[in-house]
Amino acid sequence: MLRFASAPALATLLAAASVSAQQAASPQLGAPARPAPTSPAADQNRNAQRPNAVPGAAQSDPSQSVTPPRNDVPDQNTRSRQAGQRGNRQAQAGDRFESHVADCLIMGNQEEIALLKFGMERTKSKEIKELAQSMIKDHEKAVSELRGFGSKEHANSELTADQSTNKSVATREARKLPADESGSQVQGAGLMARLHDMARRSHEICLTLNREELAKYEGHEFDQAFLGQQLGAHIGMLAKLKAAQEETSGELSQWTAKAQDTTKKHKDHLEKLMNDLAKESHEKK
Repeated sequence: MLRFASAPALATLLAAASVSAQQAASPQLGAPARPAPTSPAADQNRNAQRPNAVPGAAQSDPSQSVTPPRNDVPDQNTRSRQAGQRGNRQAQAGDRFESHVADCLIMGNQEEIALLKFGMERTKSKEIKELAQSMIKDHEKAVSELRGFGSKEHANSELTADQSTNKSVATREARKLPADESGSQVQGAGLMARLHDMARRSHEICLTLNREELAKYEGHEFDQAFLGQQLGAHIGMLAKLKAAQEETSGELSQWTAKAQDTTKKHKDHLEKLMNDLAKESHEKK
């Protein structure tokens, strides 16, 4: 036979069951709260409501303050200023390059003048002396015109040749270059100075070697050797002028184009005179 509990006992049991249910449903003190289970549809709805929500990415806590990213893109004025500075540097580099080209052409013409004068002193041929004198005038005119394109520091420099090929290269102190070439402009100026020193020394050595070689001959043999040397020198000058025309711009490029015509005329005169002297030598035999 079943016996029913009395009313007070039943009430006590119900109260205890209610307390246990509340404790099971509420989080314990110090324990992490369990997130309420959600459906995929609910997650998509929440993400759609958040601005700039990225699917699959962890979202920041809206209660935390977020510092906006700093804008590192330069403004229009800064970009224009930077572009202007780059343009100025490029223009300065271009000016230095063309000045260096003009300086090298000046030294080439000075070397020719020195060798032509040397030939005039040693030859006995009237034709060679007349041709040499005519070419000297053209080369002196070229030097005068090229000085307008050359660098200021070398505007009045003259090519000289001692009788020794062992002359040391100019020191850094003589060129007045700083020991630390860290700046781009300093590096560019220092590089051009070194290139000029090397080109100058090359022309001086070439002049000395040509004089030493020509001095081995006399009379008709000297004339033939001298004309041959001049023919080779003018072929080399023609090549330099063509390269300079391609690599320079403006008035300097135009000048090198005209100078090629004069150089070709010198070359043709030298070839004709060489052939004439060869015929005379053959007839005498």
